[in-house]
Amino acid sequence: MNRKYSKKLDFNTQDLESLSNSDLKKLADYWLRQYLLKHTTGFGDRIWCPIKKQSYHKDKMHCCHFYDRSIMSLRYDLKNVHLISSVSNTFDAQIQVEGYKSKHHKEYEDFLLREYGQPVLDFLREKSKEVKIFYKEDYIEVINKFRNA
Repeated sequence: MNRKYSKKLDFNTQDLESLSNSDLKKLADYWLRQYLLKHTTGFGDRIWCPIKKQSYHKDKMHCCHFYDRSIMSLRYDLKNVHLISSVSNTFDAQIQVEGYKSKHHKEYEDFLLREYGQPVLDFLREKSKEVKIFYKEDYIEVINKFRNA
């Protein structure tokens, strides 16, 4: 059986032009997470989860998107992405709540309302309707934005 082995992706590479869009997306996601880890309130290796209202080790925090990350117009928008505990993002997302996709989404919406108000939810809703296709230069711009911040 032939297996295709891929070489490990160097997240610090400066040669972004030679990478595929798939690899650039991985790098953009990685650098978004690094940016959030650097700019989110915490103490040492522990970070505050605004939904669970307690701190978790940074390894137990997910980059969580209020609107699904498949919606490219919001995938890297800092109004849409926050570090949220893996407990909320994984387990609470499986609990049904009437009128919402899940318990997690209800609590996430409550957090956004508390923290930013209705205008942010309105902005996210409108922007989620936009169709955005990412090209190589778009990924490179996102990588450089988060890597150099």
